Amino acid sequence: MREKILGILLVLFVVCFVVIIVEEAFLGGRKRRQLQRKARAAAASEPEQQ
Repeated sequence: MREKILGILLVLFVVCFVVIIVEEAFLGGRKRRQLQRKARAAAASEPEQQ
């Protein structure tokens, strides 16, 4: 029983790890974060200009 639970946890860990790698590599995770940072900076500077 314990081995089965550990196996399931290991498989879930590996699946999550692979999903994170795929998202970063193929779906532009870094570019998306950079765009979000720029958008936040622009939104933060708008009230100061008005």
